[in-house]
Amino acid sequence: METLGADPGARTQPPHVRAQLAALEKEQKARATRFGRDVVDRSLVDLLSMYRDALLVRTGATVELVNAEALDQVRALAGAMSAERLLQCMDAIGEARERINLNVPPLLALEAMAVTLQVPTPSNG
Repeated sequence: METLGADPGARTQPPHVRAQLAALEKEQKARATRFGRDVVDRSLVDLLSMYRDALLVRTGATVELVNAEALDQVRALAGAMSAERLLQCMDAIGEARERINLNVPPLLALEAMAVTLQVPTPSNG
């Protein structure tokens, strides 16, 4: 407030100060939103790499794995799904990333992705 030439203790501020404060708040909100979306995107890239590695293990490819330190989890994922299913999951993760980049609320995009990622269970019927 002092930097803007306003009295921090005043109940109301001049219009130019209010406008600058509103612009600052809007910019901070946009940065926070972008930061949140970036964190989610990085997490999705990490998840995508797990499915990629599982697909490589499933198909017997001899390529270095990104998640070599999590080989047990990668093998478990590869054993739980067919190569086709792993590709479907990778597509769902990619689609979630695209949706988030198109300003779909991250929670909504992640929920849609999670439905696709669920491992089907045998029906009791």
